[in-house]
Amino acid sequence: MRNAVAVPALTLLFLTGCGAAAAEPGALPASGSATAAPSAETVSRDSEEQTCAKLLETNGEGPLYQSIYLLQVGDGTSGFGGSVETARTLGQEVHGIAGRAPHDMEAPLEELASPMDATVQRAENPDAAWSVTIETWQSAVAELLTRCAPHETGAAASPAVPAPVTADTTSAAYPGYPLIVDTASLDYRVAAWFSGRLIDGRVVALVPGLYAPYDPNVPDLSSYYTADRVAGDGVLKHIVFPGSGSAATWSGVGPGSQEPR
Repeated sequence: MRNAVAVPALTLLFLTGCGAAAAEPGALPASGSATAAPSAETVSRDSEEQTCAKLLETNGEGPLYQSIYLLQVGDGTSGFGGSVETARTLGQEVHGIAGRAPHDMEAPLEELASPMDATVQRAENPDAAWSVTIETWQSAVAELLTRCAPHETGAAASPAVPAPVTADTTSAAYPGYPLIVDTASLDYRVAAWFSGRLIDGRVVALVPGLYAPYDPNVPDLSSYYTADRVAGDGVLKHIVFPGSGSAATWSGVGPGSQEPR
């Protein structure tokens, strides 16, 4: 009888020991009760001002200016005016900024990068389509310029009131200027830059393609010939205001529809 009893007792001890071991402190919980880890780390987002600082940099040298400068548009066609490596590097920079930008700036930033992406794709596959819709791209650029213009810090300072000969000489070189025009008549880049920053939606055209915000309380148009608030064509800005920097300037800004032809 002893032998008959010993086996169940040993079996009971073995089972009890297993249960105790499973309950020991520090034992791993069952897989079903484990807390699921986050699938990805939360990305820390930049503010609008921080994003624009990256896009603009200083003196008109940021990736927003470069992207606008390098996209060549004409006669319903467009193309990238830089090398494939430039497109790759610039595109990566813009995508990197988009990845940390406020959510409502991601879409226009990704669109800004589309010419660079298309250039790289065509280099890797010559049969790839040029997937850039110029109207959509320009709309994205206009949105970014409108949002970032208040954060521009690279404009060169100039005297509050220029020497009268400066305004007189410039005006004489460009007959019909200065004059007041509506922003709706301007190049889309200039119009976007001034959007939401004007008293009555008008600017002073100083020369063809170069503008200053108009203040109805300052009717003397010769007083607007200062570089610190001017936007428009980069070449003309350097002609009229030598050494003034390239902030708020772009290539190929022509006169608006309300200006002398």
